[in-house]
Amino acid sequence: MSAVARVLATPPGSDPGKAAVDACLTDPRGPESGCLAIVIDHEGHTYARPGTMVYLPAAGGHVGWISAGCHEARLQQAAADALREGGAQWLDLDNRDLLDVFGSGSGCRGRQRVLVLPLAALSGSAAVLAAWRTGAHGLQVTGAADGRLRMRCGEHDHRWTMPGVAAAGDWTLQMTALPRLLCLGAGPESAVLLALLDALGWRVEVVEARARWQAAATPAERVQACLPELPDAAVLLMSHHFETDRAALQWLADAPALPPWIGVLGPRRRCEDLLATLPARVGERLWPHLEAPAGQPVMGRGAAAIALALATRLQALRGDGRFATGA
Repeated sequence: MSAVARVLATPPGSDPGKAAVDACLTDPRGPESGCLAIVIDHEGHTYARPGTMVYLPAAGGHVGWISAGCHEARLQQAAADALREGGAQWLDLDNRDLLDVFGSGSGCRGRQRVLVLPLAALSGSAAVLAAWRTGAHGLQVTGAADGRLRMRCGEHDHRWTMPGVAAAGDWTLQMTALPRLLCLGAGPESAVLLALLDALGWRVEVVEARARWQAAATPAERVQACLPELPDAAVLLMSHHFETDRAALQWLADAPALPPWIGVLGPRRRCEDLLATLPARVGERLWPHLEAPAGQPVMGRGAAAIALALATRLQALRGDGRFATGA
């Protein structure tokens, strides 16, 4: 990890810190009252990778993890130092030596460099983080050897000079936008599926007009009764209702651009029956993009197993870079 200029990227499939940013933006003391820790670089095996974020409120504690608990005490001390001094703090967490087993006790054989930023000294940073959290653009964080720091997301672009930033030379960290899923319908699987995807860093919207199933969709960011404009998101048909899924397929076929993935619950024969009732052009356009049945195979039966199969499949596609947008 020399001080030469380098560009780093969030690995596919990682959760760069949705929960941490949520905690920051909803901090009762204000979104710029605590510290934001960001993993900038790593070597070997590490619990967290570049782009992982942890929020450390001024009142204490933390939201997010850079380890399995081995380094969080050092992280909190660095946050206290950053708040007191008003400058950035760097943590070089090096566990590559086997002797580390008798130090932190982790034995992970990896190294992380973590930047801890006091947000009170970064006026406007909350707006950049909010734009990344809710939008379709990636987040870029840049540090320079002369102490300059920059955060950019879409039209939000802020720059500062901060003591401590210069210690790592020149670097740029690229974080993709959070992956998005549009669920067309809800059912018995929804509560488990949406909770899993939320914990994995997904943004999920649900279209469901039936009151009995709207409650199952509460972990989603938004639940609405009518079809929205088609977002840049994966789409999952899970209404368990033939005519509703049929209308959804027609809506998708009429869209100017298709989603990166369209999943349909139920056996493949059901999907074939749905398309057989629609004009031939619908099937011709959609079949190359459809997965039916959707989900990782052989995960079991029942609502919880289906939810696990769907979450596993979506996360695997995310790890392959299928949903990496807004870089």
